[in-house]
Amino acid sequence: MSHPLLPRAWCTLAALLFGLAALPVAALEVSEPPPAEVLTLDAARRIAVDHQPMLEAQALAIDAARESAVAARQLPDPQLKGGVSDLTITGDHVGTLTRQNDTQFTVGIAQAFPRADKRRLRGERAEAEAELAERQLRKDGLSIERDVGLAWLDVWKPLQALNLARASEREAQLQLDALRIAYRNGRSAQADVRAATVALELLRDQIAKLEQDGYHARGALSRWLGEAAYAPLPAGTPVFPEPPPLGAMLEALRRHPHVDIAAAEVEVAAADVALAKQAYRPDFSVEVGYGHRPAFSDYINLQVGIDLPVFTANRQDRGLAARQAELARAEALREDSWREHAAELRLNHWDWTLLGQRLSRYDETILPEADARIEAARLAWAAGSGSLAAVLEARRAALDLRLSRLDLETDRSRHALALRYLGATADTYAAGAH
Repeated sequence: MSHPLLPRAWCTLAALLFGLAALPVAALEVSEPPPAEVLTLDAARRIAVDHQPMLEAQALAIDAARESAVAARQLPDPQLKGGVSDLTITGDHVGTLTRQNDTQFTVGIAQAFPRADKRRLRGERAEAEAELAERQLRKDGLSIERDVGLAWLDVWKPLQALNLARASEREAQLQLDALRIAYRNGRSAQADVRAATVALELLRDQIAKLEQDGYHARGALSRWLGEAAYAPLPAGTPVFPEPPPLGAMLEALRRHPHVDIAAAEVEVAAADVALAKQAYRPDFSVEVGYGHRPAFSDYINLQVGIDLPVFTANRQDRGLAARQAELARAEALREDSWREHAAELRLNHWDWTLLGQRLSRYDETILPEADARIEAARLAWAAGSGSLAAVLEARRAALDLRLSRLDLETDRSRHALALRYLGATADTYAAGAH
């Protein structure tokens, strides 16, 4: 005689099994709607740039360089000179200032007059230093935007993986519940229940690992955003604009802030060469003084001094050669900087294109086939011609494939951030993700 609860239990098991079948595998990608206030990629970049002490310090360096440029054009400060001479210390007139004593007191003003071209070039060099600091500020701003974007992606990726793993966990829990009912009614083996239990616990451990990764990533993001790094993130994938053609980006790379900094260093070195050439041309100075002689008449003193750059072999020639070598070095570093960034640009542009093709393959073939495999394994198991292990393996493989797709999607986003950084010019930033 059958137990009256068995039909009801079997109906419950059937309902759970059919519920699993009806639940689309695409539900792995479903996440709860984000709250009203979320930390988008653009918001993170904006917060990092607007509240970044590093950029504030660089802005102050620009102000200092601008002030120095004004000061560099000015004449040196005059010198106030004074003294006493011919003070008698032996003989009949010691300690007296009269009676044919030549002691005299002098006071005067001395002013050096560097050549006007020299002062102008010093000002231009200081302005080149200020321009270098300004270009460094633009470069730092772009670098911070890129770095905070990468840190944001490091937070976003484990959150997306958690959505996938938790959806798979819900399905695994439903499957385990159905197996336990079937086991109690003698329609499932204990080994199947234990296998499903182990699979569920492995999923939960994977979820715990993803949560741990998320905590670490939040801490890294807080370096740029402070407490704002712990705000919720949107569930959707950041969308980036299609980058310009590679040839156009390579042509614009000469105006990239990083390469532009190297160009500014060339300008500073060129100003140093011009100043070194001015060292061959003498400066002069003028001194006017007044002398008081208690025993004789007072007098006025006028002196003119002029530099004598006559031994140039080990002074001016060496200095000019050194500045010219520094100029050649700056030019070589500018070309090296462009080559470095051109190689980086090509790599990121190619990877962006190839990763897009790989993602299309996942969406069009790989994931649909993985879903079909789960359905085929489930139907075979329900019909008694397949095993539970095949179902568990198919579901585990499907989750792994979706996580692999997430890796590709994150990698492509990183390349997009690199392209946005490399595609910026000295005058403008590239369009951001939205």
